[in-house]
Amino acid sequence: MHLFAADLHNHTPASADHLRPETSAREIVEAALDAGLHVYAVTDHFSCAFAGALLSAADHVAAETGRHLLIVPGAELRVTFQEHEAHLTALFDPVSYQRLFPELMGLIGRKPPYAAREELPFLTVEHDPVEVARIIHALGGIACVSHADRPFGGYRLIDTPLFTRLAAEPSVFAIDLLDPQREGYRLPGVSASLIRCSDSHSCERIGARRTIVAMEALTFASLKRALANGTVVPETLV
Repeated sequence: MHLFAADLHNHTPASADHLRPETSAREIVEAALDAGLHVYAVTDHFSCAFAGALLSAADHVAAETGRHLLIVPGAELRVTFQEHEAHLTALFDPVSYQRLFPELMGLIGRKPPYAAREELPFLTVEHDPVEVARIIHALGGIACVSHADRPFGGYRLIDTPLFTRLAAEPSVFAIDLLDPQREGYRLPGVSASLIRCSDSHSCERIGARRTIVAMEALTFASLKRALANGTVVPETLV
């Protein structure tokens, strides 16, 4: 087993709320490597549009410098259910994301085009988030609950019955907390891995919150096994 630093929630210029839309894929790859990361998940709002450029840039940087970054394609999904809202990240194998992400969207009732780029950060899907997690898992992906303890006005997912259901759901492999030391006490006996993610919207924030993952190799399959087995430790640099 080897230790790898992972940041599993990041936005790129494919997200309209990215702070520097002129940023190139290579700049993102180099910023992630310079931040000490080995795994970078690209999770734009309802979009995998930037993943291909990042995969190509990571290959070029590895060939030129010998520095390897595992790019994990995915998307952030804003899911509403009754009076509650959850943000889920769906992560997929780089070899199959182009097929699986549209399939996921179809299964939750969306067909392309999902929305204009400027509207994607505000797009919501009305669906039971537990069922969405099960669909992600059935497709071979990794379902993560994003920033569960982040306040949105007076609302925090972690304080709701919906979170209790998500935390007990075997298809949820990871729960992202801003402050796992403070909030982790709520999750005794939960099988999901506790992680920290930057939710970066610029190169400067990539890796600001991260997770140390024990894996056999720098591959999607190894990452999935590590999250399933709980061989992770949340870490912060800020």
